[in-house]
Amino acid sequence: MDAARFLSRAGSLVGDPSRAAMLWSLLGGEARPASELAMLANVSPQTASNHLRLLLDAKFLRVESLGRNKFYRLNGPLVGVALESLAAAAHGKSTRTGIAQHSAPELVFARTCYDHLAGELGVAIRNRLEEVGCLLQQGGDYRISLSGERFLRGLGIDLDTARATRRRFAYACLDWSHRVPHLGGALGAALLDWMFRQRLLASRKSTRAVRLTDAGQKRLTQHFALRLNRSGTGLARSA
Repeated sequence: MDAARFLSRAGSLVGDPSRAAMLWSLLGGEARPASELAMLANVSPQTASNHLRLLLDAKFLRVESLGRNKFYRLNGPLVGVALESLAAAAHGKSTRTGIAQHSAPELVFARTCYDHLAGELGVAIRNRLEEVGCLLQQGGDYRISLSGERFLRGLGIDLDTARATRRRFAYACLDWSHRVPHLGGALGAALLDWMFRQRLLASRKSTRAVRLTDAGQKRLTQHFALRLNRSGTGLARSA
């Protein structure tokens, strides 16, 4: 089967509204039983079972048994990234409304995208690094300036390991919830790893959403001149 046929098959699977609703409900990394997925897709349990079998056969989903119950989740982060990218491309508007309104607020604020940081927080950090000249654009990729090299190494980010990996070093990864890029690639992964190691971020159970810790809020202002707004639901630029 060639690439065009793979793409056509994937499109037909995602193109069904019921299957699309099921997949979208699992985007945060949750595991849901068939009964809940049937309810979310507004179909009968039998119809839901048929849809789930197709998605399992296509490797879009995996199933886990817990006692007598079976729970379905996306079959790895790449599936979630593909769905996010497709939804963003289909939406086609440079706005923070639209599909983001139908997503959990914690996912819109901060989440993992494969192995790098996405959401409002990821976009703001990438934007700040560009503003101060740490990141320099080269087409769709980035390189680090000399001042950026000093800054990132000073934080303790392992740039040598990031450069040694066999992948793109740093690139603009389109964020589906904000329609502007966050930082992808080996550098994005190194930044996220640093934030977890320094306990600036904490994982949320059974979801790709991440939580900014108290220490993270302080370091965010110290290193990136960013802070939470008064309601604590988003970011506001520091004075």
